[in-house]
Amino acid sequence: MVFLNVVLRPRSVVVLALMIWGVSFFLHFFWEMVQVPFFTDMTEARHWDVVWLCTRATIGDANIAISAYAVAALISRDWFWVVSGWRRTRLSVYLAVGLLVTILFEYWATGKGGRWNYSEMMPVFTWTGTGVLPLAQWVLLPLLTVLVVKWMFLGWLILRDK
Repeated sequence: MVFLNVVLRPRSVVVLALMIWGVSFFLHFFWEMVQVPFFTDMTEARHWDVVWLCTRATIGDANIAISAYAVAALISRDWFWVVSGWRRTRLSVYLAVGLLVTILFEYWATGKGGRWNYSEMMPVFTWTGTGVLPLAQWVLLPLLTVLVVKWMFLGWLILRDK
């Protein structure tokens, strides 16, 4: 790849990690706010309470995203896989880690953890008890994240070299 000599600098590692976390945070916050009606007691809660709850959930989502990315990078031995070329394995690991963590956390949070409950509007997978929207979130948003981050990071490399 043309940018390989630039990409290997330590600062590039940090920039890419911040881009993944930041883009993920932005996308997941939007998603969390949109799915508020699908959880009990959220539509009646005060606005700032909902914003704070969604912000905390989004921080967790962004941490899951960067962790899933790091697992895919570790397995592929390529931190810059998002810009150096996607193989099915890298993308599959990235998505699978996020989905697995989401399924486990949603199962706990809606069960023994008692963190939240789904409203009657939330479609639920009967085999896991997990809501369809949280699982869709961990398929659609990671894909969008890697597309946006690839574009942003390559642009950053070009501008950095000018």
